[in-house]
Amino acid sequence: MMPHYFTNDAHEHEYQTITYDMNNQSYMFTTDAGVFSRSGVDFGTNLLIETILGEQPVAENFIDMGSGYGVISIVLADQLKIRGTAVDVNINALELTNKNDKNNSITTMVRDDFNASKITTDLYVTNPPFRAGKPVVLEIIEDGFNRLNENGLFYMVVQKKQGMPSYKKAIDAKFGNVSVLAKSKGYYILSAKK
Repeated sequence: MMPHYFTNDAHEHEYQTITYDMNNQSYMFTTDAGVFSRSGVDFGTNLLIETILGEQPVAENFIDMGSGYGVISIVLADQLKIRGTAVDVNINALELTNKNDKNNSITTMVRDDFNASKITTDLYVTNPPFRAGKPVVLEIIEDGFNRLNENGLFYMVVQKKQGMPSYKKAIDAKFGNVSVLAKSKGYYILSAKK
């Protein structure tokens, strides 16, 4: 049985290399079995990256929650010229992030270690593991609020069919504001300011 990308199950390795282009820059990523979107960057992640780069948020650092093999972390760190912390429960995904991070601009953390830390940030970005269940996603929204510095920004991608209206409501309830920055093919980029 295939392990889920939002768990830490052992599996046989099936490495492959993919490329991803953003703003005339080409990135190479090594992926593996058992990680999210291993055969190419998914539509939601791409829309999230495009939207954030279009906004050009002023930040000294960021947290990428549910970072997978590091696409969001590595592209944002490179194009915004800031340092990031990539957080995931999947140790294999974090090892891939370290391998993919040619500029050494990302710190990787297993979720349990991150939970025990007091790291704060200006920018909190997530393509959450929706298959892990609503409580996990709501916990990520809560964590985003708690970790953000004053005037910090929260960004999340969610599909309408994954419960976008209820997550939008949850973000608004926590932050006191929420915006839809982009929508395409059923995907929405939600943002809030602390």
